[in-house]
Amino acid sequence: MGIHLGDGSLSARMRGSHSTYQYDITGHATEDQLYLIGQVIPIVSSAYGLHQPGIYLDRRQSWISVRYQSKSVVLFKHESLGLPNGRKTNASIPHVIRDDGRLMRCLARELVATDGVLGFYSASPSGPHKYARIQLKLTAAAVVAELANFLKHELGMSVSCRMNAVTHGRWIRSPQHILQVNCLGDIDTWRREIGFSNPSHISRLMIFELMGECPPRTGTVGRLSFLSGRSSDLTCPGPIPRSAFISVIDEMRKRFGSPRVKGEHLIQQMRGINRRLQTRLGRGLPEIVNLRAAGEI
Repeated sequence: MGIHLGDGSLSARMRGSHSTYQYDITGHATEDQLYLIGQVIPIVSSAYGLHQPGIYLDRRQSWISVRYQSKSVVLFKHESLGLPNGRKTNASIPHVIRDDGRLMRCLARELVATDGVLGFYSASPSGPHKYARIQLKLTAAAVVAELANFLKHELGMSVSCRMNAVTHGRWIRSPQHILQVNCLGDIDTWRREIGFSNPSHISRLMIFELMGECPPRTGTVGRLSFLSGRSSDLTCPGPIPRSAFISVIDEMRKRFGSPRVKGEHLIQQMRGINRRLQTRLGRGLPEIVNLRAAGEI
């Protein structure tokens, strides 16, 4: 549910024998690649028994979409859970989840993993970026209000909300609702009670623990390379060796419990998806792991 309310969507077009049913999750081709392959696909497989999803990569290799063609899953999500077909502006968290603190923790974790930002900010233009902030922007006002209520009353966190903030998209002006957690103590509570599951966010936390800050405008490849000891800074220009990648991913799993699959298996999945994309679209995912480095394959 958290994944869906963040970056998921339903499309049900009921036209008799020509009906189509699709559930998809879309993310950034580089920053969300490890999360989609190592966390989302295993979760959907475990929950619904759906394997080998369709994968689409746009021509600029900037975003990827994981797609499932399943009438039963789409109707379950739409009719049983009440998730909207199409735009999620009027979506809300089902009562069965809101009434269960354990499920709400899972929902919050994956909602931030998909549609949230974990950033570190400076108190002055030249100061270190050491102040953590979790920010979530959604078009669904009910979801923001329901999650804020849970965080405040169940976990005792200080949460600020800004409703009906207008953001200027490429094509339209879209009203969004913003939930924010700033206090370092509340960030610690989030980590302890809810957790993080997107390797992009986890790598930022690990950088912060090593450096005492996490500079902005760094990429996943640079952070993983630094964490593995393969580079002395966060500006690694290219993919990292296979062994270094496996080491960092397995450390994430040990300390944060995510992603769900081991580094070796994650590489196998990435290679399989790349082969399918190359065959069907003539292009592959942005390269995070250098599988052609000497001694790495």
